[in-house]
Amino acid sequence: MLILLAAALFQSADDDFLKQVAESNLKATVEKLVAFDTRMCLSDADDAKRGIGAARAWIKAEFERHAKGAKSEIKIDYHDWDDPSPRLAKDGKRVPQKNVYAILKGSKRPKEAIVFGAHYDSLNLRGAGNDAVAPGANDNASGTAAVLEAFRILCRTPQERTIIFVCFAAEEQGLIGALHFAQWLKEKAEFDVVVMLNNDIVGGAKDDDGKPLNENELRCYSAPPEDSDSRRFARLAKIVVEKSSAGLKVLVKETIDRPKRGGDHQSFNKEGFTAIRFIEAVETDKIHHTPDDKTERIHFPYHVKSTKADLALLLNMSNAPAAPDVKLEDGKIVWTKVDGADHYLVAVREGNDFVQAAASREFALKLEDKPVCVASVTKAGRISLFSKEVSIK
Repeated sequence: MLILLAAALFQSADDDFLKQVAESNLKATVEKLVAFDTRMCLSDADDAKRGIGAARAWIKAEFERHAKGAKSEIKIDYHDWDDPSPRLAKDGKRVPQKNVYAILKGSKRPKEAIVFGAHYDSLNLRGAGNDAVAPGANDNASGTAAVLEAFRILCRTPQERTIIFVCFAAEEQGLIGALHFAQWLKEKAEFDVVVMLNNDIVGGAKDDDGKPLNENELRCYSAPPEDSDSRRFARLAKIVVEKSSAGLKVLVKETIDRPKRGGDHQSFNKEGFTAIRFIEAVETDKIHHTPDDKTERIHFPYHVKSTKADLALLLNMSNAPAAPDVKLEDGKIVWTKVDGADHYLVAVREGNDFVQAAASREFALKLEDKPVCVASVTKAGRISLFSKEVSIK
């Protein structure tokens, strides 16, 4: 028997966390990053006040400042890497790079990890030379600010799974920093990466008159096909964010990213990880990668909403149960009981969307001839990843 999906089944326990997102913090972080003039990955790494070196040192110091008094085990460090790409050479010499990360160790399932990342480098395609002014406020000081703010809030309360907060370098040169970090996680094998969430351009763009372009929607990109792990994660993100108090509708897009554009989630996809990207609904392409990508072009009330969306998803994924094993048996969809699950969310897909979502306490259901997947749900409303799809023929 199916019980129609009701909001009461998914009451959020996360409002207290989401209420802690501070617009003043997000704005202060963006302003500070913009004040480095440029964060281009080949800019001066030795200047204490300007350029990529000063920016990454400040980001690391912010992680360390927020970690003081935390109740969980935390590791904060640089991830050093090098790459032969000619786009990372200066005066004929390769320029070593650094990602900055903070690992918040899980209290119950520390080997399972959620990765939350954003690139901190910037780019000015109009400027001459590596040290041309490149403020990069929305692209992507906004994403970096969300990572730091989420860490500030979540490091105070133990989470069941480990969360890795990371700021990537050299995204603008071809998603290179994220690729090296994903490879490092894979080779290190210290963690089983459950999912990766990428924030890139999430501040909320304003038009030339200072009016927000879209205050109520958030795009989510993921790798096709429609039944891929990443696309199912995107649909889960939509459910989680829209049931939260973030106040945003999530638009699950049918492509891995915008046409001829890309994001760091793709680097994680290349290494076999499940990953998605959040980006504001309407962006101002004409100011990205120019000196005009300034703080005043960001609508910070929207930035608060997008950061709340991040928090809602991180809290869900770091505390959700395992996904059930699903199979076909005697013309029915059958799944296993999952420890910690109060009930299960059965989702029927048509095209790119779930056209039916229902809660059930049964373990065998007869459904229509469409792809179906199942997630476990706790009493607190934490929803697991959806199982692989099955279809009754």
